[in-house]
Amino acid sequence: MLLASVFFLTACNEGDSAESSPFDFDFRGAIVEPVALADASADAGKIFPAFLETTPRGCGFPAIKNPSLLDENSSDWYTSHLKAAKERPLPDLAAATPEQLHIRFLWLRSFDHPMVVRIDEQANGGAVIEAKRLSGEGGYEPGEIAEHLNRELTPTEFREFKALLGRSRLSNEPAAKCDAGMDGAQWILEVVAGGKYAFFERWTPEKGVVHDVALEMLTLTGWDLKPLY
Repeated sequence: MLLASVFFLTACNEGDSAESSPFDFDFRGAIVEPVALADASADAGKIFPAFLETTPRGCGFPAIKNPSLLDENSSDWYTSHLKAAKERPLPDLAAATPEQLHIRFLWLRSFDHPMVVRIDEQANGGAVIEAKRLSGEGGYEPGEIAEHLNRELTPTEFREFKALLGRSRLSNEPAAKCDAGMDGAQWILEVVAGGKYAFFERWTPEKGVVHDVALEMLTLTGWDLKPLY
């Protein structure tokens, strides 16, 4: 229940709603309340829950006012890399133990190998980390699985990771911010805990909650992370 309270406090308050905030480049993005797994299903052939394509991002751009959290092009791009890594929708992977923690990070660097890291808490309280490095480039074709890691986290590793999550207050973070760029890296973090699903997206973050959680997941692989961006 501790993890559920960390991630899934009711988070979409009036002051953070797109309707009550001006649309400009400085707006931080909408804080989106997590969705019950029953409402987080993906359409056929997709990896990400369908609600992400209809939930407002909370940003205003000159041509598009308040676009969705996940547009069709981004969904197809991210999905192609997850499928190349032989991943399934996270709510499906969590279905057997929905109250436990399941967290997945997709790292798409424009000109470097894509990586997927997933940590799944087990019914016995332990956790397994699975990571895949693809042979392609994050901004282009994904390639195929070139490196694969699957191991149990030590009790200390998992305890420290949960402590980081406890300090992170992800529930106060916007699902996506309003920044973007031509080159860089997409950081996509998905979380299932307490029977609910949450989604976070960042572009080339140098700091912040999503950056810190994802970087710890990458570090736990023991792989070379350079260049880090």
